[in-house]
Amino acid sequence: MQQAPKDSGYSLIRHLCWVVLLNHDPQHTWIAVMTEYAVYLDDSGHPDNQPYVVVAGFLSTEEKWIAFEPAWKAALKRNGLGDVFHMTDFEATIKDKTKKGAILEDLTTTINNHVEAALSVSMDMAAYKKVNDSHCVEEWLGKPFAMTARAVAVGINTWKRNFFHEGDHLLVFIEEGTKHRGDMEETLRRDDLPIPQPVPKKHPSVQAADILAWESFYYMRHEDTRRRSMVNLLRNKFPCDDLEGVF
Repeated sequence: MQQAPKDSGYSLIRHLCWVVLLNHDPQHTWIAVMTEYAVYLDDSGHPDNQPYVVVAGFLSTEEKWIAFEPAWKAALKRNGLGDVFHMTDFEATIKDKTKKGAILEDLTTTINNHVEAALSVSMDMAAYKKVNDSHCVEEWLGKPFAMTARAVAVGINTWKRNFFHEGDHLLVFIEEGTKHRGDMEETLRRDDLPIPQPVPKKHPSVQAADILAWESFYYMRHEDTRRRSMVNLLRNKFPCDDLEGVF
């Protein structure tokens, strides 16, 4: 596949819109083209060996997401972080707390300047397992990741009911390596909720979601309300209470 030349104006956002476009009936493709909002999600934690499962991400307008791409790449470059940011790797490799704080301030400010709302739902695995031992939670409602993703999907639909105008459209994306994606899709399909389109980690908007998912997991585990990077990510006003929650 021929790569787009440098500074050609190539946008992953635009590319993804065309991918979705090609998956629709040609007579209805205008729906994808006219999308005005997009949500990008990622996850953190694992139901087998970690205390929480988190699904988190950001909602913004297509215009702001497109502007976010070059801003994010510039932030990674000036901080010497390479092309693809992984919060777990960053936390493990950068030991200098002052340097780490300065980098996170830069990254989270870049995110905060381009998003409309943050979404984060956490599943307490101890509580889930306790209830599942006495009730058929997994069989009737879904596995932990699927239930967490479902809560985010319900929040997205609530936001649409409250804030969408006639002619608005929204796409939902999730990092393609997300664990138990099949369980999630089965649960969302069952409940007639939007199924996120998978996108690669190289997508800047997914890297933003990766940071929020990691920060949400860290907060749940340590209850650190003073962590500046988390506070900075959530400076945006939530458009409705249903967009954030903890099981």
